[in-house]
Amino acid sequence: MTGSLPTRDPAFRAGARYGAAVAIMIFSTYLAISTNFSAIVQSENYAGTIRSDVPLLDVAEFVLIVAGMVTAVAILPTRWPSRLGAVTLICVTLFLWATFGIERGAGVITEPVGFWSFVLDQGFATLLAAVGGWLIARGRHPLTWLFTLVCLLPSLVAMWTETINITTGAYALLMLGVVAVAGLAAVWAAAAVDRMLPRRARPGHPDAAGDSTPRESTSRVTGSDGAVRR
Repeated sequence: MTGSLPTRDPAFRAGARYGAAVAIMIFSTYLAISTNFSAIVQSENYAGTIRSDVPLLDVAEFVLIVAGMVTAVAILPTRWPSRLGAVTLICVTLFLWATFGIERGAGVITEPVGFWSFVLDQGFATLLAAVGGWLIARGRHPLTWLFTLVCLLPSLVAMWTETINITTGAYALLMLGVVAVAGLAAVWAAAAVDRMLPRRARPGHPDAAGDSTPRESTSRVTGSDGAVRR
């Protein structure tokens, strides 16, 4: 018997795209929370006086983060309007965070101190872009977008750490854990809630009418007598 190539199965291609998107988004999210971008701010404050390629490395990592998150949502097997909305949210969030972060580090933006410390927290921007972009790209019900509020958690934890004695390394590990756990919990919880809601009102969902993503996978095998068996 001769079987058809698995890569020609639409369901296989959709699953491969989804798996690749998950892997790329996890890597990009980890890179976004673990990278220290302070060298970029220092290069702005001491323009031309720091002979180091670390700022250029930080810029390259930032571009890689943006490209990774955009690629992750762009290859998801969902309708293009949902993916376009996710790409827009990711780009706006990360570029605004980088712009205002540099301006604040250079002393251009100072007041109110508490507000800018809260909204420019690295974990805040990372979760807003990753979780928000993923939920929109997956075509989740609009009510599940409320799970994007987990982006507030890193900023709240950062405020709490200011009241205790904690080392820089411990703070980095804490933030990495907060972002990882909160992000995964928000995505899984949104998926669970999404399944309990009617699908008819979700045009971006892969199972919505008019979507090209197949609902069932059907394998075809041709027998020796030439008949097609399913």
